[in-house]
Amino acid sequence: MSREIELYEVVEHPDFTKQEKRLVRKKKFVQLPNQIDDLITELQEGRFSGTLMERSDMPVPHEIYKKRLPNLDTNEGKSNGYRIVYLVEYSGKYIAFLTIYYKKEQADASDAYIRGLADGVLLHLTSPDDA
Repeated sequence: MSREIELYEVVEHPDFTKQEKRLVRKKKFVQLPNQIDDLITELQEGRFSGTLMERSDMPVPHEIYKKRLPNLDTNEGKSNGYRIVYLVEYSGKYIAFLTIYYKKEQADASDAYIRGLADGVLLHLTSPDDA
């Protein structure tokens, strides 16, 4: 007996898209898009991984994770790879990639920065459509 999996919809915050393009274009990290595609497949099926940074029910049930990915272009492993911060919004079944950074360039993303990105995404996802 097969069970159909309800997939999550994945959206990208403009900051994420901008940083991803910069890493691919300027740093020549050509394997990054494929790694992100693999991560999207995993997350769409509800297999969330990484470090849980926040769990809240306000304004809707959601969690924020930080996922470590190795940089396959440099073969330096996860410690010197990428960090992808993503939000899971459960009521609408959304995943929003908030930001990505290369650990060798940036030590960490501040909690305030991540919170600001998350608040903007949650506001957008929970606001009624303009009719």
